[in-house]
Amino acid sequence: MTRARHGWTRAGVAALALLASGTAWGQPFVYPQKGQSPQQQAKDTAECQAWAQQQTGINPGMQQQMPMQSAPTTSPMRGAARGAAIGAVGGAIGGDAGKGAAIGAASGALIGGMRRRDQMQQQQAQQQQVQQQQAMQMDTFGRAQATCLGAKGYTVN
Repeated sequence: MTRARHGWTRAGVAALALLASGTAWGQPFVYPQKGQSPQQQAKDTAECQAWAQQQTGINPGMQQQMPMQSAPTTSPMRGAARGAAIGAVGGAIGGDAGKGAAIGAASGALIGGMRRRDQMQQQQAQQQQVQQQQAMQMDTFGRAQATCLGAKGYTVN
């Protein structure tokens, strides 16, 4: 139950970041306050996009894609095999290789599972960080573009 709650929290934070940036809602609404023609508005919008890109160094068309997540490199079974081998050696020294192997396998599986969980949590944290960074960049770009359009006589929401 705790895991599900934490998963929702991470997803909620990422969704909130997207909503705050405006990217989840699409493009802003631009209203020509001074009666600019659609052609003039398109020209002004293109100029403001170029200006915002120059000022911020952000190109929304070239935003990084989310890195592909690779599968965690550890597994409980791999840990169990290692633990069994180590346990068998330890058990052989103590006089019962089978018992040592069983204890080693259980311990190795537990450690392998914990490592796998840690790797998955680390990947999720990295993915969340990239999403938040992209949301902040898009917000910065949007504010710069809105500033430019406002200076050219448009209302931007």
